[in-house]
Amino acid sequence: MHPLSLTRRRLLGAATIGAALTFCTALPATASRGTRPAFRLPAPTGPHPIGSVPLHLVDPSRTDPWVAPTRPRELMIQLWYPTAHAAGPPAPWLTPAEAGPVGRDLAETVSGVQRDLPGLAEVRTHAHVGAPVAARRGGWPVVLFSPGFGAERNSSAALVEELASRGHVVVTVDHTHDPLAVEFPGGRVEPNTITALVAQIEDPAQFEAFAAKMVAVRSADLRFVLDRLTVLDGGGNPDVQRRRLPAGMCGSLQLTRVGVLGHSLGGATAAQVMHDDRRIRAGLNLDGALYGADAAAGLDRPFLLFAAGDTDGGNTPGWQAFADHLRGWHRELRMPAARHLSFHDSVLMVPTLAASTPPTAGRSPRRRTRGGSGSLPGAQITDAYGTIDGPRVVAVARAYVGAFFDLHLRGIDSPLLDAPSARYPEIRFVA
Repeated sequence: MHPLSLTRRRLLGAATIGAALTFCTALPATASRGTRPAFRLPAPTGPHPIGSVPLHLVDPSRTDPWVAPTRPRELMIQLWYPTAHAAGPPAPWLTPAEAGPVGRDLAETVSGVQRDLPGLAEVRTHAHVGAPVAARRGGWPVVLFSPGFGAERNSSAALVEELASRGHVVVTVDHTHDPLAVEFPGGRVEPNTITALVAQIEDPAQFEAFAAKMVAVRSADLRFVLDRLTVLDGGGNPDVQRRRLPAGMCGSLQLTRVGVLGHSLGGATAAQVMHDDRRIRAGLNLDGALYGADAAAGLDRPFLLFAAGDTDGGNTPGWQAFADHLRGWHRELRMPAARHLSFHDSVLMVPTLAASTPPTAGRSPRRRTRGGSGSLPGAQITDAYGTIDGPRVVAVARAYVGAFFDLHLRGIDSPLLDAPSARYPEIRFVA
């Protein structure tokens, strides 16, 4: 395969999964009659129930680089936080209007054939919309989350919910025109405009420069979000529509203890924003190539590289140069049986995807590999998700991601980060 095709695949690996369709309002807690959820998010394991609220932000100091005519950059973000009172409806993973196109796109990704995947609109998170923020002296540590290219802000909700339940406020961000679609209040939907631009690039150097531009825009998004969080913590309301905020939001953020987490291109964003902004104390990259002009500069603060089984310094842009220049606390972990989309919530619906794959679509007997809960039919499914059972992938990722941010934002040490664990034999320590 041509090297440019490989780098495109790494960048676009999550582009069609989950389709970046976000929620802005709560749906009824009950599923549609006769339809079961396509999958269920495992309950978070921390001591705190969680709440959630979306915010619409506009940055008047920047123009959006991905659309014409010129207009200010705007974002949708979601706050996930500990609550003492689990009141309010559970936030949906997707709205009914979003579920159809997401399901058809997901089915085509793994089988080459578009078909409806029932039950996506019935998937619920464990976060209660508008629940009051639990009080904590000094506030809760904050983690920013940047999704993979084309993926929506709640695409790794299983990890986000876990961190919130363990005592963090997690802020997930839609990088507008990077996801397939971003829904804003009032029903306006902003589409992806970047994929068509990527498709026009034939020169590898131009592709690297374009990917670096994407990361730079995302980094600026996160820095702006962090500025708005300062306003929010001080009692202001940065939401454009000035919608009511959950009780207890003022003073709830410990902005001297901020981390960043990202999947795929979001992992590159995590590295870049740490380089750009000293306010961020710790970062974690979930299987992302390290695009960005400053990727090789490294960092002097804690950083965790968490790789799928087919990611290493020899085949992933920027990975080795970045790893070689980490000067603070750092680890490199690998999950050999995982693949790029193992860190996306859709790993939990692999059985549904496998059942919906036609007998002749995406199937290669030579690529059928046993592991976890058994054989996965379809080479595309195995290539995307690996061979570990979805709930187990979530449990392993939660353990290590949680241990990292507990250590560096809350001061809670864990032996998981010191040496291999018999509880999690799926993980290999690389460095």
